[in-house]
Amino acid sequence: MKKKAKVLFITPNLKGIKGGINRIQPCLGIGYLGAVLREAGYEVYIRDTALEGYKVEKQLNDKMILVGESDESIASYISNLNPDIIGISVLFSSQIGHAHTVAKIAKKINPEIKIVLGGNHISNEVIDYQFALKNQPVGTVGKLSFMKDKNIDFAMRGEVEYQFLELLDRLVSEENPKDILGLISRNNNHLCINSAPPPIEDINRLPVPARDLMNMEKYFSVGLFHSSKCRSKRVYNIMVSRGCLEKCTFCTTPQMWGRKVRCRNPQNVFEEIKEGIERYNIGEIQFEDDTLTANRKNLIEICKLIEPLGIPWCTPNGIKVNYHLKGNKQLELFRMMFGAGCYQVTIGCESGVQRVLDDIINKNLKLEQIKPSVENAKKAGLLVHTFWIVGYPGETREEMEKTIEFAAQVGADSYSVAILSPLPGTPIKHQVIKENLWWDDSLKEKEIFYRNSLIKVDGFNNPYEFEQWVNEKTLYLNKLLKHRDLERFKNHYGDNTDDRFLLKQT
Repeated sequence: MKKKAKVLFITPNLKGIKGGINRIQPCLGIGYLGAVLREAGYEVYIRDTALEGYKVEKQLNDKMILVGESDESIASYISNLNPDIIGISVLFSSQIGHAHTVAKIAKKINPEIKIVLGGNHISNEVIDYQFALKNQPVGTVGKLSFMKDKNIDFAMRGEVEYQFLELLDRLVSEENPKDILGLISRNNNHLCINSAPPPIEDINRLPVPARDLMNMEKYFSVGLFHSSKCRSKRVYNIMVSRGCLEKCTFCTTPQMWGRKVRCRNPQNVFEEIKEGIERYNIGEIQFEDDTLTANRKNLIEICKLIEPLGIPWCTPNGIKVNYHLKGNKQLELFRMMFGAGCYQVTIGCESGVQRVLDDIINKNLKLEQIKPSVENAKKAGLLVHTFWIVGYPGETREEMEKTIEFAAQVGADSYSVAILSPLPGTPIKHQVIKENLWWDDSLKEKEIFYRNSLIKVDGFNNPYEFEQWVNEKTLYLNKLLKHRDLERFKNHYGDNTDDRFLLKQT
């Protein structure tokens, strides 16, 4: 292997809904990895195969499609580049199948290429595997699924920007990497899973993501970023923090990023946004944080810095309902956000039943806090989108109906009603496994999408019946604004009020 190895990062093709809106944006994870490796002297390339072949769709079944480059196109690119190492990012569980396809293509071109898997799905599948080792009878647990593929040389879990760099340094110098934190490897066909590294305490030491290595103009051309209500097609998705204070049972964030919120310096954030304006002429910011409003002081400083830039922004990944509710602190914060360009907040409500919030989700939230938070945001001038989830294990049909009734009363502008997905690495996934709550065994491996029902739901005979119910309730909620405030509705959705359009927009 060359002293200055050539490293290629690939984001695989994405699975989507036939006829749906399949959103795509730069992968910040490999953006950070690329920047760290480049600083260390490596020759780095980044390719999003879904983006490069975004108009190419392969029919998988009557509902699903695979979006992205053909195998031949990917093979041609890898062959021409001739990398020494390929890192494949698997952010979503639905990408793992094509990640294996990419690995097979690369090894066929050159068996000496080292293939490394990483990303949120990989980290959380390791948690599931370790759970199975502890909770299933001896001899019934197979190998970690993605490491069954002999085309995969290594995988990494956790927050591994600098551990990945260490892996490459070891491979280049032909040293054994077996003790690197976060590494998953084989030793004489024996699976070795190292402890995940501790979270990076000071995330300000990370360079900004290497967007110049990405095809940003094509992302802008497609223009389908996280938020469904973008004010511009030239969007910059960024993160201000890592970690979450909460411990919701359906969420992977605490396992991946930890329960301590680590914030970037406001000036650091400002410089990244300013670079986006100057270099890419961006027209909008989308903050992807799980807890943007957790550190009020930090966010206020960011607002002060970016207000003169006059750029619109939103929080499509959601913010916590009850942060800073005492007194007028939340209203003041929302007003400052609005003044700094924020046009919409997404609020994670999850359920309209206190028992579900307390006993099933383990969410530190009182129902009576939701409506005041929505009202505060609207008073400040913001549009309000809300997240709701139904179909939790142990939730009754009556409680789901109550959630829809409650949601209708909170006064939000728009709603996303998702079907509970048993995400890898989460307490709910482990409950589903222990109690065998799948509709049937074939669904254990089915793709996780927010409108796919995989586990049994009280009061419904099959997943299709439940999925139809959720679609009907989602449309019902998103039509409420039209009757309450037609002008605000048009400001939010435009003149298109077709049912399929409204369902896609959530």
